[in-house]
Amino acid sequence: MYMKMRRIGPIGTASRLVAAAGLLYLALFDGTGWGLEWYDAAVGLAVLPAAVIAFGLAARRYASGPVRFTGSAGTTANCVLLVALAVNPYTAGGAALFYGATLLVAAWRGQPGCEATVVSNAIFGRGDQLGCPLFSPIDEAEARLAARNAGRNQQPEAVRGRLET
Repeated sequence: MYMKMRRIGPIGTASRLVAAAGLLYLALFDGTGWGLEWYDAAVGLAVLPAAVIAFGLAARRYASGPVRFTGSAGTTANCVLLVALAVNPYTAGGAALFYGATLLVAAWRGQPGCEATVVSNAIFGRGDQLGCPLFSPIDEAEARLAARNAGRNQQPEAVRGRLET
């Protein structure tokens, strides 16, 4: 079961918020005014969320634990999907809307990895992750830094006393 705690640091949170603002701007404005088409809203608020909920249902049914598709194959597959959605004029705005909104939720929940799984993880209480070309390296670097800092703070009392004098 997914435990509710922040698993990303301040840099991961801030980078998700900045990317969300950019994607939502691209989805909602066309440079001079309101640029959201009906099909953008349908793709971004219905089709893509339904797809990730279906993924979450399948993962809950067939996977014994959280799905981790975070290696190079997972990141590549995610990149291919993102490019396919971005280059299609009928899905580009909806994808920007969906990913922008889910980035806000991922930042709020403190969830690492790809923002696409945040909807199904929130609904089903899971911790599934897909490889994300932008945020996975940030999350890994922050996790290594946090582990290193935790190791320094857990030195035995005698060692800590010698280091401080």
